Amino acid sequence: MKELFIAALIFTTWAQAHDHVEVGQSTQNPSQLGLDGPGYQLALFVPQGEPFSGYALDFPGGYFASELTFTTEVNALDSAVGSDPVIELVSVTGPIGAFFSFWESGSTIPTWSRSSGWNQTETDRPAFPVILGGETHAHGRIFTTDQPGDYQIVFRAQDKNNLFLPSTDFTLTFHAQLPPPLSIQLKNGQALLSFQSREYLVYDLQVCTDLLANKWINVEGNIGIDGNGLKTECPLPLNYPRAFFRVVEYY
Repeated sequence: MKELFIAALIFTTWAQAHDHVEVGQSTQNPSQLGLDGPGYQLALFVPQGEPFSGYALDFPGGYFASELTFTTEVNALDSAVGSDPVIELVSVTGPIGAFFSFWESGSTIPTWSRSSGWNQTETDRPAFPVILGGETHAHGRIFTTDQPGDYQIVFRAQDKNNLFLPSTDFTLTFHAQLPPPLSIQLKNGQALLSFQSREYLVYDLQVCTDLLANKWINVEGNIGIDGNGLKTECPLPLNYPRAFFRVVEYY
């Protein structure tokens, strides 16, 4: 008689697309830098060792992650000709005890981290450069949080060449989203796994029969599931004497 043992409420994400924040000339003051882009980022949880982005192959996981590019390639703004902008962190607001981090391209540890409640000082001004010229996109840069919840992160653009005044503060909300729980019941001689999907996200069901080996494989017929905001059910035959399941959530 087979013993069916099922667990795993772990989710991850592959960010196959990312947003851009333009760094250019302010629309209000031509002598000032400006920032233009989305004010919201969704950060999904990436377990350790899971792939996240084709631009960030060395990212180790274990965080709620979002890839975001600050670029001088402008559309809504005019180019700030002659400037050499950097992006400074101004403040971090989020859950108590949580940390917000920036990862430079190719990093395996955070480039810098600041705790919730932190504010910029004259001696503590973490920053990162904006890529100039033909290589206008700094792909692979990642922002992470270590706890779920909403974070209000304030950035400011400074011109190292001092041709333009600093930008006004630019606030981005990062929503670090807990995964929907995965539930299971036995029904008609099968295991029925279910979860509440989310619109605009995609899901793969994975199985692991040995957590020490930590080898997860996709369950045939249950990959590329489009989220629609409704309950998703995945019936499976009882082919495993012992199994752990998880859902991979991604863009």
